Amino acid sequence: MRSGFGFDLRSMEIFVETLEQGSQSAAARRLGLKQSSVSQSLANLEESMGVTLFKRHSRPLEPTSAGRFFYDRARRLLDDARSTRRELVSGGFGQLHQVRLALVDSLATAVGQPLIELIRRYTRDYTLTTGLSHMHGHSLLTRHVDIIISDDRLENYDGLERHALLREPFVLVVPLSWDGPLDNLRWLARHLDFVRYTPQSLIGQAIERHLRLNQLELPARLHLDNTFAVLRLVSAGAGWTITTPLCLYQAGLDALQVTVAPLPLAPLVRELTLVARRDELGELPALLARDGRRLLEQRFRTQLERELPWLFAEVVTQG
Repeated sequence: MRSGFGFDLRSMEIFVETLEQGSQSAAARRLGLKQSSVSQSLANLEESMGVTLFKRHSRPLEPTSAGRFFYDRARRLLDDARSTRRELVSGGFGQLHQVRLALVDSLATAVGQPLIELIRRYTRDYTLTTGLSHMHGHSLLTRHVDIIISDDRLENYDGLERHALLREPFVLVVPLSWDGPLDNLRWLARHLDFVRYTPQSLIGQAIERHLRLNQLELPARLHLDNTFAVLRLVSAGAGWTITTPLCLYQAGLDALQVTVAPLPLAPLVRELTLVARRDELGELPALLARDGRRLLEQRFRTQLERELPWLFAEVVTQG
């Protein structure tokens, strides 16, 4: 059956052999086929792609410009296919060819570079993306990425492995200049604007859901799409926000002109989890999770203990 591309590996092999041998009969002998099978395969190939691949009256056979173009691509694809087969037969597939990773922004800032160094030891190529984390789960499920580290555990889906990394509480953040009370959000909102995350982000959705559960309807004036912008605006005195310690670390905790306090509502926590498709990447997901926890301990929690010691015990790396 012809593939949707108009060609498959077998038809490419017949085409390449015909050009390299100079005739259909020589290609048939080389491949152990009847000449009629070679002729039919080449005719089908030209018909399905709508191009002429050979100069019909030249001896030995020569390619047209389209045929030369296809020959170069076909040789490369056939070499890759043979290499893939050799690696599978020999068991030589310990090193992955490509790993695609998607992280929440705050974690990419905290441990992204060391994680990349680890990935390089296991793969020949990689991609790392950040951005709105609500898209990460969809990207994993549709096979656009291989691993996500997100606040979405995808609990409703089978066939996934999950490795917990971090559990942290949400906190209240106000400008350093604020001298009012920190235990009444309604009173605070009457004097300062609430700086929101965009509702498309998972962190923004969690905060808005928690506010509704606590019957807090706050004016919707400021919506920003990244943590750095949210916290820099608060640091400049434009408003207050609700965020997490890792987000504070991402924005430069030691440089922010802010006061951080416990959230004066029922507790709200965020959990970051590494999620991957089960049994596809060997030990890599578990190794990344282990090293991610270690890096969070060494970098993030160390600074947190120095800057916000009252919060240190509530931020936990999980394993």
